[in-house]
Amino acid sequence: MTEDLRALMRAELSGERPPPLGDVVGAAVRDGRRIRRQRRRFAVVAAVSAGLLGVVVSAGFATGAAPRRAVVAEPAGQQPAMPAAPAPAPMTRAGQLSPGSVPVTATPPATGAPERSLAVHSGVERAAGPRKKATTGAMLHLLTELLPPGRASRAAVAADEDLRVQIDLDRGDRAGLLGLTVGRQPTDAARGATATVSIVPVAGDCEQGYLVVSRWPDGTSVRLDAASCAVLTIDEAVRIATDPRWGPVMDADLVDRGNARFGRAPVLAP
Repeated sequence: MTEDLRALMRAELSGERPPPLGDVVGAAVRDGRRIRRQRRRFAVVAAVSAGLLGVVVSAGFATGAAPRRAVVAEPAGQQPAMPAAPAPAPMTRAGQLSPGSVPVTATPPATGAPERSLAVHSGVERAAGPRKKATTGAMLHLLTELLPPGRASRAAVAADEDLRVQIDLDRGDRAGLLGLTVGRQPTDAARGATATVSIVPVAGDCEQGYLVVSRWPDGTSVRLDAASCAVLTIDEAVRIATDPRWGPVMDADLVDRGNARFGRAPVLAP
């Protein structure tokens, strides 16, 4: 009985159509390929997204400290304005300078030379011979005798018996203006033979390079303005300012000769 039943089942199964194994396998293969393609796409997108995120984060940290600036668009059809070119510096033409003259700068450089003081012994307390009240003519005459070799010109004197004179000196290699003033502060001391000399530089001013002031114990003072970039050396200026013949009274012969020579010198403008 059992064998008959088995034979009957085999006969029935043989009559059935076989299952479509080819379609099942093909569909499975196609599904597997599609899943792999999707996985690869997801991997690529994830990698690109991670890279972009890293760049954005790095840029944010790099520029986080700097403030953001608004971008202003230029109007359509309008060119952005270009910065104006700096004006050219004025051109100067080199010319021949007169002896002793120099270009004057807008802001003269300051000199670091300090004021100096020294004592000068003239060796003579007072010029011998009769004395007279000093005059500007006598001062000009004595000044021209004490000046170094050169051409002196344009002598002028102060008004109202003020003991102040000036003169131009041309030494060939340099020329300049000199001014000299004699004063006195009355004291009970004797004149003495030693003068205290102060040398005062005037910073960067070619119209007044330095001052030399000599003072004696009796109150007599002589101030020499060595102008126009120092036509005199310091030693020459000190020698002139410390001559013992200067004073509110001077040698009578010197006064007479000075009045005859410079008695009509032009008066300085006040």
